[in-house]
Formats: sequence, C-alpha cells, structure tokens
Amino acid sequence: MNSKELSGKKVLVTGATGFIGYRLAEILARDQQAKVTGAGRKLDKAGKLKDFGVELLALDLTSEQELDNSLTGVDFVFHCAGALGGDDKTAEMVNELATRKIVETAACNGVKRIVHISTVGVYDMTQSDTLDEKTPLALDHPSNYPRTKARGEKLAFKTGKLNDVEVVAIRPSMVYGPGDGVWTTMMYKNVCEGKPVFLGDGNYSFNPVYLDDVVDAMIKAATAEGVNGEAFNISSEVTTWKHFMNYYGDACNKKPKGIPVFMAKLMAAANKIPGVQTPIDKGFIEMATSNKFFPVDKAGKMLNWKPNTSLEEGMEKTIAWLKNRNT
Repeated sequence: MNSKELSGKKVLVTGATGFIGYRLAEILARDQQAKVTGAGRKLDKAGKLKDFGVELLALDLTSEQELDNSLTGVDFVFHCAGALGGDDKTAEMVNELATRKIVETAACNGVKRIVHISTVGVYDMTQSDTLDEKTPLALDHPSNYPRTKARGEKLAFKTGKLNDVEVVAIRPSMVYGPGDGVWTTMMYKNVCEGKPVFLGDGNYSFNPVYLDDVVDAMIKAATAEGVNGEAFNISSEVTTWKHFMNYYGDACNKKPKGIPVFMAKLMAAANKIPGVQTPIDKGFIEMATSNKFFPVDKAGKMLNWKPNTSLEEGMEKTIAWLKNRNT
C-alpha cells in the first residue's frame, strides 16, 4: 500500500458490506489511519469493521437527505455500492441514479474527490480483444449490469464536471481474494457442488486480479495528482477459466465443469420470456467466450500502480481463507 496520505481524513465508503468495500474500509482505517464511515444496507454483515475503528452507517443511496447527512465534512468518497444481477429497475436505481446523486451531494458538501468503482464490463466488447481506457462503453448493452455500470460511470464524470468535484473511475477485472465475492465464495461453492463454472472447454481468457491489489489502486486513485476525470483498468495476469477454477477444484477434490456454449446462449435467450430468469446473460457469455486483455499501462504511469500478487500467491491465500471459513 502507498504512504498514509489519507491519515486523519474523513472518508465515506459506500457498499462497505460488500466484497470490495469491506476490505477497502478495513485497510483505510487500519493501515491508512483514515476516519472511515462504512455505509451499507445490511450492516450486520460488516460488524467486524468496528474492530478497526470503522463507523457503520445505514444509508439509502437514493435519499438526498440521508446522503447529505452522511457526506457532511467528508474529504473523500469511495463509491463501491452496486447492483449485480436482479431486475432492470434496481440496476438503474443503484448503478445510475444513486451514482449521480452521490456526486451531486458530494459536490455540495465540499468533498475533494470521489473514487467510483466501475468494471471492465463497461466496455463494448465487440470493439477488440485488447480493451484499453479509450474503448467505447457499452451504453446500450442488452444486459443490465454492463449497461447501467457504463451509464453510471458516464453520469459520474458528467456530474462531477458540472458540479466541480473530482471523479476518478477504477475498472477492475475479475476480483478474487479472501471475502464473500462472486469469484471467490460463489465459484468455490459451485465447483464443490458440481455446478458448471465456465463455458465450452474453459480455455477462454480469464482476467483475475487480487482484492488487495484493487484496494491499493483505489487508494492511489484518491491521492494521485492530475487524474481528475480519468478511468483506469485494474487487472493482472491472464489465465484461462479452467486454470483458475482448477484451484477450487483441487481444494475440494472436484473437477470443475462447464456447459456447452450453445446451451448458455439458449439460457440467455430464455431471459426474454416473462417470468423466466437464468443466471446467464449476454454479458456473461461475452466475458466467458472471448480472449480479452485489459492493459494496465495507464494505471502504471498515472497512478504508479502495478499488481503485486501473483495468481499462485493470491489463490493460496484465498483457498486458506475459504478452508478456515468452512471449519
């Protein structure tokens, strides 16, 4: 982690009950000695953050009054809250509307900078296999997560510029590590239960990045100079879906399974039928059947960031946490 430039600063972390937000709040309070407020809905999931001095706050991101109260005197905001999956209305409310309101309210309260947590999923994947920060965004994607995250990020930058508050976006790839995340607990559980975790033979590109490396990038994005209005890819080495999932398979003595691509496409198409909802959509198929690469040169130059955790080291820590959690 970088030097303690946030020491004594008042910081708000939205989505502090989530995978990335929880770890960020912990490190900001414990290692950076920042004055951290962790906001979320189900605060019982984040009770241990109090041990690190994090103040917990139940917050409705769509309430202007609650936002105004929570942002009084705040120096930095890390907007980690987001809606993954679910219906279009919820995704639009959280990923678009709430993001705009946070930036507007932050500006009114004199917040110095907002670090917005986006995703590499915002890119128009049809453009190229190498997707840098200049790649157009998927603003009209048929799947609600990439579409609303792309629109939310665009709104964050636009609103920040209109209201004279600094906004920086971090676009991580597949974030894994100790904690209750999609690429950790969900994938481990699916592998152990014999459920499919990749498409085809699993030899398409998988772009993992370790949780603490993402947190390091977020802190650097809050403190670096000359980065207002910029977005940064945050990723690490490229492997395959099968290779990544085999770490979980080895941990629970199960061979990771996949499903044929044609079947996944049928499941995605079925989502158009009223009352039908499958766990696979077009956005997932794009990521799981491609050989994408997300260069991080820009983060290296402007944030002085690089991934410090190899896949082998990161998965060793992740598996140890999973096994300890299940004992």
